[in-house]
This record gives sequence, structure tokens and C-alpha cells, in this order.
Amino acid sequence: MKYKKMLLGLVLTLAMLAALAVTAYAASVTVKYRVYVYSDEITFRQYDYSQSTTPSITNLTISATSGLGSGSALYHMKYADGAVAYCIEPGVHSDDSGTYKEGSSASWYNLPASVQSGIALAMSLGYPSADYGAVSGDRNSSAIINAEKWAATQAIIWELICEYRNAYTYDDWGYSPFYGCVDTSRYPTFELWYDEIAAAMQNATMIPSFAEYAPHWCDTIELRRNAAGSYTATVTDTNGVLSAYNFAANSGSGITFTRKGDTLTITATAAAAKNLDTERIYSATGSAYEIDPDRAVICWYDRTGRYQAMAGYTGVGRDPVKAYIKIKAVEEKGSLTINKVDAETGKSLAGVTYRLFDANGKKVADMTTGADGKAVFKDLTQGKYSYQEIRTPSGYVVDKTKYQITISATALNITAKRTNARAKGSLTINKVDADTGKALAGVTYRLYNSAGKKVANAITGADGKAVFKDLPQGKYSYQEIRAPSGYVVDKTKYQITITAMALNITQKRTNALAKGIITVRKVDATGAPLAGAELLLETSADGKTWTEVSRVTTDKTGIAKWNGLKIGVQYRITEVKAPARYTLLTEPLFTGTLDSSNRDITITACNNAGFVLPFTGGNGFIASIMFVALALMAGVYFCKKSNIKKETN
Repeated sequence: MKYKKMLLGLVLTLAMLAALAVTAYAASVTVKYRVYVYSDEITFRQYDYSQSTTPSITNLTISATSGLGSGSALYHMKYADGAVAYCIEPGVHSDDSGTYKEGSSASWYNLPASVQSGIALAMSLGYPSADYGAVSGDRNSSAIINAEKWAATQAIIWELICEYRNAYTYDDWGYSPFYGCVDTSRYPTFELWYDEIAAAMQNATMIPSFAEYAPHWCDTIELRRNAAGSYTATVTDTNGVLSAYNFAANSGSGITFTRKGDTLTITATAAAAKNLDTERIYSATGSAYEIDPDRAVICWYDRTGRYQAMAGYTGVGRDPVKAYIKIKAVEEKGSLTINKVDAETGKSLAGVTYRLFDANGKKVADMTTGADGKAVFKDLTQGKYSYQEIRTPSGYVVDKTKYQITISATALNITAKRTNARAKGSLTINKVDADTGKALAGVTYRLYNSAGKKVANAITGADGKAVFKDLPQGKYSYQEIRAPSGYVVDKTKYQITITAMALNITQKRTNALAKGIITVRKVDATGAPLAGAELLLETSADGKTWTEVSRVTTDKTGIAKWNGLKIGVQYRITEVKAPARYTLLTEPLFTGTLDSSNRDITITACNNAGFVLPFTGGNGFIASIMFVALALMAGVYFCKKSNIKKETN
């Protein structure tokens, strides 16, 4: 805006240069030259001061250079009805022959109201109205100082008319040819007075830095929602004048303005914010003021209308300055970012789906993590939410926790890191009897990890199952280390792999009953093998009633053998037919039960030789009887000592 006005001022200046031929200052006694004040070809280098004999009249001489030759124009500080008068019509000369009166002036009323107020303010704060006391570097007489004050005031008035100075803030917009029109080597305090008056004008109309002089200039102050649900904004006044302004809203509007030092806090309730979805203008009046030109300025004009109008300050007519602000409630939206990683590796985990719920538990949206492991919920209005994992990649455990969050002005964008543990698996070994298929309890298994280190032992229960739980995914092996009595231990080492696709493994394993062996070795009294002995194998459940299993005849090595006998079953072996010429054994060769520690039995049984009496007489008969008797005695002795010898393998 500032630069637009500067550009506009420059254009107007150039237009005036084309239209205007002569410039006049405060009326002079004589005019030797008509000089241009806007031309780039003409600059004013110095004021020459001289004191006239007329009381209260100061003579100022302006020397012109560049283009108009040498010479000078003699000017006077003009008075009208006792008030110092200033030129307000650049380009039109003045003449002492004219009669100036209070009244209307087209030149004055054609000026913008802001310029009129600026000129009035300059006169109210410039010479001779304001007394700033001495300034640093002041070494001139009071007459010279007054002339400098007058020249400084006139320069500022011209700047306002020619738009070298902002008519609202009264700040200069850049280079002004009027600032350098006085020779500061001769009048060093001119620039000091110029700066004093300009600063006084700026301060006189100063408003808070965040405010503007007109509503359409205001930037929007955005009220943003806070954690309490209301909307607020805090602005700071760098001009230091906030204490003089009291911004206020209508009672019951829900909008409050709170001052604290140089800060203004604007707050709107949630209900009020609904009506602030578009801009709203508020204003305040402070100690800053403008001059009412209708009360503070007298305008004169020549009765012939040929000479310029002039203005003079006659009194105080101050209009308070209003400061304007524009506010709007803005609903800032937030976001939730869930960063999902593997609990063990810390790597991003894709494919995890989360569901977001509002404060009432209603579904808002579903989002699935990408390759970066992130699921992002955007454009969330401020408030309370919850979110929960509803789906996870294969091989991972779903986190069913419902997490709570609050999107607020102080926490708009929330990032939460969540982990997923790999799903753990299990191994179930279903153990059954190899023959019957019935569950087999009491079988102990040992599980090993991929390094061969023991993980755990498990024993089958009544249901025949041994279960290893909570197994991390990976490779394992297991082996049977103990079987129930009567069963053969399976020493095979089985391999398994727990994976996302095979988390819970069940394997069926069988145990065969241990089989027993009974071997009978038949010998005679000399230990020689006896073939032809028929042996009976029987079994009994109660030890009273016996059932035949099979009959076996000893071979030429004297051996009779039964294989595949059940462990834990009661057996009995008897001889039902003795070898030829040998006495039958009437006592059982074996009665008992095979067990896992005694299931391979060898029995040695001795048969005594039998005899037949001869049917013929003679000495040989007696000798034969005696020989047989001796043999029988020896056999009885030998067989009594080792008739049945059981050997266990």
C-alpha cells in the first residue's frame, strides 16, 4: 500500500509539473523569479536569512540554480489575522496586493480530507504553535530558529500536498525535494526541527502496530482453537501505545479483549467462533488525534481569484483517531501419524491397518501403513479420538489396545510409535500307541533351538499330547527322551520350522510296545545240546487260567525261541515232550512277566537221561544195572545243581 501511494504521488507530481508553470511560497513583497518546486531540473540549495524592519516579519531568500540563471526571490513569512500563514497551493504565486479573508477556498476543499487533516496537524504541532525547547546543535538566534521552524513546517505541508508524506501515518515515503531545501551549513538546526515536527505528527496519530487507520487496510488476525475449546490469538503492539486503546465487543457476544502490557489477547467462545467464520471488524479510540480542518484552519483567497489560498492555524479541533482490527476464527485441523515397526528388529512394518474413532466411538477412517511403516490420518478437527489396530500382516500379533489421543491447538500433529511383536507359535506332539492308536501318556519330549540348545521338556498327558507354547518363529528340533514302561523310546530327532505361515504345528507320533524274547536252551547232564524237546508257551491274565500261545521244539542246537512277546504280560513255559531217552521235566521252565528292563530272557534247562531194563538174564544184566544206577546218580546230581538256569540279556 505504501509503495502504491508513493507511485501515485509521483504520477500526480509529474502531472502537476506539466500543468503548473510557477510556484509561489508565502506571499512576498516582490517576486523576481517564478521557480519550479517539482521539476527534476531545479533544486533549492539554500535559504538566505535577513531581518526586516517590520516587526514579526522574517525575510527568506531562496536562490535558484540550474536552468534559470542567477538571481533570487525574496519571500516573507506571511501573517493573516495574526496567524502564521502557509502556502497550500504550490504552483500559484502570491502577491501582497491581494486582500486575504477568511472564507472558503476551492484549492483547500479540493484536497483529500486526510491531507487537510495532515496540514492542520502540521500547523498545530509546527511553528509557532509547538514549543519543543532547545534542540541539540542550536546555536542561532531566536529569529533564525523561528525561521527554521517555519521553513520546516512549510516543507512538511508541501510534502503532504505533493504526497511525499503519508497523510494517515505521516511517515515520509522516500526522497523529498523539500527536505534539502535549506542550507544546513548556515541553518544547522533546520533538519532537527523538521525531524521533531515530523516525529510529533507521527506520535500524535500513533495507533497499535497490529491495527490500521481504516478497516479495508486491516490484515486478518486469526483466532485459533485452544485446548479448552475456545478460540484465541495474542498480538503485540511494537508502537507501545496499546494502553491508550480499549477494544471491546458487545456484552454477551462471547468475544473478549484482554490487555496486558503491550499485548492484546482476543478470545472467542466456541459458540461465538461459529459467527466468526468470516472477518469481523472491531475498533477502539485512543489518545491519538487528528485536527478537524473545519475548526483549525482559516482559508483566505484573493477577491480576484488570481492568487493562491493560504492556511493558518487558529485553534484546536482534535478528532480522536480510531484503530481498527479484523478478526476471524480459524479451525486448525490436525493429524495423527502412526509409525509402526517390528518389535524385535525396529524395521518399518507395512500392511498394518488402523481404525480411527471419534469421541463417541464412531468410526472416522481406516488407514494402512505403507512401506515406511506409517499410517496417516489427516484433516482432523480438534477434539478427542481413539485408534486401534484391526489387521496385521501374517506372522504378527494384532495389538488390540485402544489408544486415546486429543488433537488441540497445542498438539495439532501427533505422531505415535507402535510396535508389533512377531506371532509366536506352538508345537503339539500327539502320541499314540502304535498298535491300538490310543493316546499314550507319560512320554517325555525335549525341544531344541536352531543352535541345538535345550528349550524345554514336555510330557504327554492323558490325552497323549505334549505341547510347547510361545515359540518364537524359527527352526527347532525335538526328540523323545523317555517312554512309559513297556514302550520303546523313539530316538529320532525331528526337525520343524515355526513361520508366519506355519505358526502352530501338530505332529502325530507313535510308540510301539517293547517286544520281549524268551530263549530256552536244552542240554543234558554233560551240557550237550538236546534237540527234540517240545516246549509249550502259555499266557494268563490272572495267574490261574492259562492259555496256549504256541509250541516250539528245540533244534539241533538245543534252542527254542519266542520273539515279539508283549511286555507286562504273564507267561509260562513247560516241557510237554522230552527228547528221546530223556526224562520229561515236570516243573515249568519259566513263569513270569517281561518288562522294559528284563525283556530278553535265556533259560537253560537240563534233562536227565532215561533207561530201559533188559529182558535177558546173565552176568551182563547185573553189570548193566549197576552202570545205569551210577549214571542216574551222577545225572541227578548234575541236573539238581543246574536243572533250569535263567539268563537275562
